[in-house]
Amino acid sequence: MRIQSMHALYTDIMEIKNQLELSLQPIEFFFNNAAIKSFTEYKFRDIYKRNGKTWNIPSGHPASQVLEYLENKGLLTSNTFIDDSNKSKLIYSWKSDDEYTIISGLKSDSYFAYYTSLFLHQLTSQIPKTIYLNFEHKSITGAKEIEKVLTQKEIDDAFNGSQRKSSLTYFFRDKKIILTNGKFTGKLGVMRNQNNGQWFEYTDLERTLIDIAVRPVYAGGVFEVLEAYKMAKGKLDLKKLKNYLTTLNYIYPYHQAIGFYLEKAGYSLEEYGIFQENIKFNFYLTYDIRNREYSELWKLYYPKGV
Repeated sequence: MRIQSMHALYTDIMEIKNQLELSLQPIEFFFNNAAIKSFTEYKFRDIYKRNGKTWNIPSGHPASQVLEYLENKGLLTSNTFIDDSNKSKLIYSWKSDDEYTIISGLKSDSYFAYYTSLFLHQLTSQIPKTIYLNFEHKSITGAKEIEKVLTQKEIDDAFNGSQRKSSLTYFFRDKKIILTNGKFTGKLGVMRNQNNGQWFEYTDLERTLIDIAVRPVYAGGVFEVLEAYKMAKGKLDLKKLKNYLTTLNYIYPYHQAIGFYLEKAGYSLEEYGIFQENIKFNFYLTYDIRNREYSELWKLYYPKGV
């Protein structure tokens, strides 16, 4: 009786395998041409729900079964991430062992930003051990920001305190991954790195330099930001950067900080002058500056020694 049960189970397994073998070609075609190459099991279930019929997979096969089959075929690789509470999370990657491709699967519609983008644009000589992966708020807050009237007291109160930092952290191989949740931008200035081994998105040069001016804590601090502005000379499209900044519509006057960085990095007056318009408030290069100096040109407080 036990032998018969085992034989029946083996027969069922072989039948399932044979059915999936017939569906392998459309599955491979789909993932070879898909925009994403790494994902959670939850995301795979969603993909399977929407495409299972197109793949000609007979009904009754759960997503976990298909996932296991693809992993056994060596097409999908499971990668273990550990969070701060020591809980594990699996990310599956399709035909890729590239770290950035794998890490991008932690969050749908995410892209690399801040110091990670600096590295990808070769604007730092450091090899980072911390990776910044950003995902956007789902709602547009720009309209509310337009309506809000900024005051000097609000600026002072905000920047005399500490800058908020993300607590969403994972560890993978020898890397620390910080998930940041940025404002909704519709992926403004986000570009795709797409080749045989790498499939991920990251901010372009102009968007990156805005982001690190807004959140220097995610870029190694203001000295590292200034160094990036220096290294970007000859590559940076300042009109594009200014258009991005206008579109992003920050309530705080970050154009003063960006202009300051450009001036200190050795850009010409003709180049940084486009950021000298509409300077009404005293502003700050970063948060919680203890020993500070003041730029009359930019009405800006900055750490001594910059």
